[in-house]
This record gives sequence, C-alpha cells and structure tokens, in this order.
Amino acid sequence: MKKLFISSDKFDKNCILNYGLSELILQENAALSVANLVRKNLKIGSKILVVCGGGNNASDAIAAARMLEGDYECELFFTTSSLNENCKTQLKIAEQIGVKICENLSLDGVCCIIDGIFGSGLNKNLDEKILQILNLINNVDALKIAIDFPSGLEKNGRILGTCFKADFTVTMGARKLGLYSDAAKDFVGEIVCSNLGICESKFASADSDFLLELDDLKLPSREILNTNKGDFGHAFVVCGELSGAAKICAKAALKMGSGRVSLVNLNKQDINLDEEIMQKNSFKGADAVAVGMGLGEAKFDINEILARPCVVDADMFYKKEILSFAHKDDAILTPHPKEFASLLNIAEFGNFSIEDVQRSRFELAREFSKRFSPVLVLKGANVIIAKNGVLYVSNLGAPSLAVAGSGDALCGILLGFLVQGFSPLDASLNGVLAHQKTVLSYKANSYSFTPNDIIKGLQWL
Repeated sequence: MKKLFISSDKFDKNCILNYGLSELILQENAALSVANLVRKNLKIGSKILVVCGGGNNASDAIAAARMLEGDYECELFFTTSSLNENCKTQLKIAEQIGVKICENLSLDGVCCIIDGIFGSGLNKNLDEKILQILNLINNVDALKIAIDFPSGLEKNGRILGTCFKADFTVTMGARKLGLYSDAAKDFVGEIVCSNLGICESKFASADSDFLLELDDLKLPSREILNTNKGDFGHAFVVCGELSGAAKICAKAALKMGSGRVSLVNLNKQDINLDEEIMQKNSFKGADAVAVGMGLGEAKFDINEILARPCVVDADMFYKKEILSFAHKDDAILTPHPKEFASLLNIAEFGNFSIEDVQRSRFELAREFSKRFSPVLVLKGANVIIAKNGVLYVSNLGAPSLAVAGSGDALCGILLGFLVQGFSPLDASLNGVLAHQKTVLSYKANSYSFTPNDIIKGLQWL
C-alpha cells in the first residue's frame, strides 16, 4: 500500500522549518522530477509550452523549463501578471538562461505542454479565460504533463469547470487523495510521485489513507493437507425475485474458495442451479451470508442473517432494515452511488442525490465509516473501502467491469473471503483487488467482458 494525503502543505512546512530545506530547494527537486520525465518521453529538440499561473505551481514549472532549455525549445505563457516572489525569482533565472516568454498563446509545433497554472490549492470555479485556455491546450496532440494536480482539479477530487487532461501528473512529495477520485480518473494520466529531497517517511508522519496495489492481494491458502470442505466455510446466498444475480454471486463465492455454497430460495420457485451449488430452505449451517442482489420484495427473517457475518448489496439499501446491518461489526456493505445515496438518506445523513455522492465520495465514505460499524465498499471507477474513518482506494479497475452482474460477482468474491475466515476489512481489501485483477487476464475486447469472465478469471490470480 502507498500512503495518501489530502494535502502535503504541512509536510512542506515541516521540511522548511525542521529540516532547513528552503522553498527554492523544494522547487528545484520538484522541477527536476518534471524535467527527467520530459527527457524520458520526448525527443530532444522538441518544442515545449509551459503554461503558468502566478503561484508556487508556476514556480516549479518555470524551473523545469529552465532545466530543459537548450536541449528543448521552451516557451512560457502566463495566465496572469500577478506573480508571487518565488515565481518572480524563478522567472528571472529562466530568462537569463534563455527561456522565452510568449505574450499570446501559440500552439504551433508544440510537442509537449506542461501545466503549471494551479496546483492542489484550487478552491473556486475556473474563470472563462482559464476555461478557454484549457479547452485549447487539451485539443493539442502533444505530451501533456501536470505539476502536482491537473489544473481544474481540486484537492478532494472535484472538477471545477473543466480540467487539464494529462498524460502524466507529477505529484509533489506525497501522493494526494484527490488524484484518485472517480472524476480525476480521465484527467490525471499516470501518476508519478516526486521526491522533494527527503524520504516520505521522514516527513509524512501524520495519519493517512491508503492506495491499494496488486502486490497487496493475499489469496486464500490451502497449504495444509489434512483438511476437508468444512474447513473452508459454508457460504449462503439469499435468492429473491431475480435469481440470476444470486446465481452469479454463488458461483463467484465457490470459485473464490468457499468449501460449500448454498442458495436460499425465498420465492420457492424452481431455479436451474449448477450442480456444485446446493439449494436450501433455511440458513441452518451458514458460516456467512450474502443478501440483497436480486432480492426485490421477497420476505425473510432478518435475524437469521444478522446472526452471521454477511455481505449486503443492491436492493437491501432501499429498505429500512438496512439500519440493522449498519450497526453490525462483521458486515460488508457494497453500494454503488445510487444505493449509497439511499443508505445515507435512510440513515438520516441528509437528503443526498447520486450527484451529491459523486461530488463528495471521499468525505461521505469517511464520515459514514466513522459513524457506523461495517466495512463500506463504495463502488465506482475507483473503489473506496472505508473503515473507522480510514479510506483505502483501489484505482485498478477498468471500464470492462462496468457491466450488469459485475457487482454480484464482487459480492460473491467478498463472501468467499469472508467465509474462509478473513476479517471483513481484509475480505474487502482482497476481494476488491481480486475482482479488479480478473480484467488483467482477459485478452478479448473490453466491451465483451461479462460476469462469467470475472468468475473464470479468479482461477488465474
């Protein structure tokens, strides 16, 4: 896992006040990271346009242009005439080196654009001038590098009008949470963390959130030889009005290593089950239960499920009974944004729409997890896992997973981990990674991916 921080401002101040590093030294190290990235990805002699605001983000950009001038043809364009002292200092040095300033925005022959307009400190909607500039440079076929944050993206991951569309974002000193929002996913490109001259562990000592990586995935183990199916748990899946969702969940739970999987058919109608899946009429013998997918208006005794570890999804988030699960330590809640909005409304957080949830995913997930006991798995382009106010973000998902039944498969995967003795948090972290990793082994077209491909992919993790 990598640490994520909302802001690195206090770390920068710590470097200056306690370690004797000046702002100019920090800017030099930041600029060097940008310059090195350019050299790795751009042919010598190419034309570089550096678009600058008037703050420290621009200072980093100007310093990078100065380092590249000579090997490249560098031009600066300023969106404002109001420059801070660091910016003025860097500009004076750059001009002496021969970096040119262009009065009018010219994109002719530009092979690389460096965005130094705003950093993570942006806190208001972009004005019309900046919107026009960003729209122009976004349409240029060139290597695009954002310094710290793409301009237009604020620290909590919201887009304030429009946003610079980067191929690379060089984040300064520490990885920022806002770069991993759903809204940011199409704008940040590849995220590179710059070393500002001191190891992160020396200055990033505050509480943090976390970015999940594939290496964090811990799969179930069957190394002990003297075992039987009972050692790996009996997973139950509640089947309501739509049996297809429950069957996908059950198949995924089995493929994820559950010793046995049974489906409790609430509607008593005949359903065609794979021979590996058993059908039950009660929850007797269940070690963990998944409920909600395809449930509809089917009725059941909620106490039977509350007595066991469980994964809760889909239709349950529209029922007042969801509050019983919200106070359950060994539960995993897996809403998508619409379901999460309903959950928040039932829990009397306020009156939330889907748009409200998407604008404030990090804040709402954090606050919900502080107030309620379960692990929250908030689905989206980047999945957020929240427990006790700490966020774990996985940005490894792909558009292929955006298909009906994908969430049902995820529930089955989580259930598979849970029934084999993983804690709800560990089941969630590993289940989300396993779900997303199945895409990596899929070789066909992205639009052809189905829940069955997720289930098949589990054997190749």
